[in-house]
Amino acid sequence: MDIPGLDIRPARPDDRGPIAALMYSAGPELYDFLYKTDRVAATEFIASEFVSGRGFCGYRNLTVAVLEGEVVATGSFYDGRRHGALMRGSVLNALRFFKLREVVLLLLRSGHVDSIVTHPAKDELYLANFAVAPSMRGRGIGDAMVQYQLARARAGGYRVFSLDVAVTNPRAEALYRRLGLHVVREKHFSGHRPGILVPDQRKMEMVLG
Repeated sequence: MDIPGLDIRPARPDDRGPIAALMYSAGPELYDFLYKTDRVAATEFIASEFVSGRGFCGYRNLTVAVLEGEVVATGSFYDGRRHGALMRGSVLNALRFFKLREVVLLLLRSGHVDSIVTHPAKDELYLANFAVAPSMRGRGIGDAMVQYQLARARAGGYRVFSLDVAVTNPRAEALYRRLGLHVVREKHFSGHRPGILVPDQRKMEMVLG
C-alpha cells in the first residue's frame, strides 16, 4: 500500500514525536517489569537510551516511519550477530541512568527476559519495539514497515524473519499472520513482580529462503 508522504528509514537522534511512548506501547508490562522504579517511569529510561544510540532502544537500532516530520511508528530489527553488542549497550545505559541498587535489581529481573524474548540466530532477523501511533492505525503503516524490512532481509541473505507477540494482542497477531508469519512456539514468562503481570508470548516466524 502506497501511503503519500510516508518515509521509512533508520532513526536519527533528532527525530521528533512520541518515540519512547511508542516503543513502550510495544511491551508496557515487560518494560515496567524491567525499568519502572519509585523514582522514574520506564519511558524515561527508554527516551534516554534512544538518544544515546546504544542498546536495544537506541536510535541506531531503530527503524521509524515518519509522516509530516513526526515519527508515527517504530521497529527494532536485529540479528544474533548484533545481540551481544545491544545487550552491552543497554547495560551501560542502565549503569549511567539508575542508582546502583536499582541496577542490581534490574539485572536480577533481566534474567527472566529470555523466557519470552527471542535471542535470534545469526541468520535470523528479529523484530522488536514494533508499534504504530494509535491515530495512525488501520492505514497500512505497520504493513509497510514490515514489508520494507522483509525486502531488506531477503536482500541480506537472512533465512528467517521472526518476532514475539503477546497472547493478549490478537490484533497484532492477525496482522503478522496476514503478512505470512506463523506461530512456532508458545512461551511463558518466568518472572514475578508485584502489581505487574507480563503476558506470555507466541514466537512467530517466516522462512525467507
